Amino acid sequence: MLKIANSYFCRYVLTIILIPFSILVNDRYLRGAGMDEGNVVPMKYQKTKLDNGLSIIMVEHHELPVVAIDLLVKAGSVHDPRGKSGLAHIVAQLLREGTRSKGSLEISEEIDFIGGSLSVDCEYDSSSVTTTALVRHFNTILDLVSEVARFPAFQSKDIEFHRDKAITSILREKDDKASIAGRHFSEMLYGVHPYAHPPIGTVEGLKAISKNEIIHFHKSNYLPNNSILTVVGDIDPANTLAAIKKTFGDWKKGDVQELVLPSIPKINGYKIRIIDKPDLTQTEILLGHPGITRDDPDYFPIMLLNYIFGRGPASRLYTRVRAEKGLTYGANSRFAMRKLRGPFYIRTYSKNETAIETLRLVLDELKKLKSDGVTKEELDSAKSYFVGHFPLSMETPSQIAAKIIDQEFYGLPEDYLDKYLDNVRAVSMEDIDRAIKRVLDPGNVVITLVSRAEDIMEETKVLGEVELRKP
Repeated sequence: MLKIANSYFCRYVLTIILIPFSILVNDRYLRGAGMDEGNVVPMKYQKTKLDNGLSIIMVEHHELPVVAIDLLVKAGSVHDPRGKSGLAHIVAQLLREGTRSKGSLEISEEIDFIGGSLSVDCEYDSSSVTTTALVRHFNTILDLVSEVARFPAFQSKDIEFHRDKAITSILREKDDKASIAGRHFSEMLYGVHPYAHPPIGTVEGLKAISKNEIIHFHKSNYLPNNSILTVVGDIDPANTLAAIKKTFGDWKKGDVQELVLPSIPKINGYKIRIIDKPDLTQTEILLGHPGITRDDPDYFPIMLLNYIFGRGPASRLYTRVRAEKGLTYGANSRFAMRKLRGPFYIRTYSKNETAIETLRLVLDELKKLKSDGVTKEELDSAKSYFVGHFPLSMETPSQIAAKIIDQEFYGLPEDYLDKYLDNVRAVSMEDIDRAIKRVLDPGNVVITLVSRAEDIMEETKVLGEVELRKP
């Protein structure tokens, strides 16, 4: 598989193209594929900005006659006004429901006819419109992205449909113990901060949103000077830029208001909540504390550290809780990195009678990691995984577009992708130790348990004060 990946990437072609002086040209080389140190994979991307402030990134990828377009708007659920949780999500979902000149069915038929894809999404920090198609249909999908992002109709019937759809989805979460745990965990961790609820919002917030607020949110945030447009594929940059200028050049810039958010609460000791679900014979366990931002200088040490601790079948958590003790079928950890400090969390589950034993074991492993660090062998294994995996995550135009737009949105260095593998290889034991000491905080943790409360309450109280809630 590694040799196949090497061959695949080495067929990239680096060409020199004369383009307007306004474009900043960056020749990028992603070093290393698989386990071979010497392989060099050329990738060329070019950046510019239109007069209206729209940031543009174009990447040549001539492997297949395909093109991917990603329009990112710097407005996600963190921009929801207080009491209107779900507003950004509703706005994003409505983009495909018809525009000033196209109905929803017409949009779907147009993209289906050319064998392409068109999707919308809303995350915590941003919203996006993404599309892919054969490169000969580039103008078609470029026009569609412009149409749905800039000129949504926001018809009342569509608003009510998506409001009801979102509310129904949230209510259905009450049947899923993992979703219940996630909601309560985020609420406990973030308090009044917008990260306290998923982008889809809350039932109360969705019910409170008006059509005028939807229109205002779109008008205030979907602006060229608040957006990034990435085009990746079998393209000619000069022709591509000309098409973008023609399609997006008349998009009017506006005033982007600075976002002021409440601070992320500090956790003191164990903050424990049991969500009582009497029908459960297994307990869902979710615990953690605030993690790091996506642009944290210790990103690479933390990424490797998490792989060692809680990712994959050879991780410490899986080995200790599953393989050695047989208390669960799965245990994992993750740093969810965002513009602000996303959560570091550990998820597992166990039978009610062994739930608190499992929880204690997880906490002990986290404390051990804090006090003892990792071994050289563990670090080398983690590096090998990422060195082998990274090239495979850069194979398609869509994958490349996602990484390029992340680099731009999160303000990562211009050579971030160039030096990705070098940065992985360069992480030292000292780097890991520094990151552990700075980031991990096993004594101050939010603990969420979804279970039949009467089965675990007394054991849980030994750990500290327990709050009891309904789903």
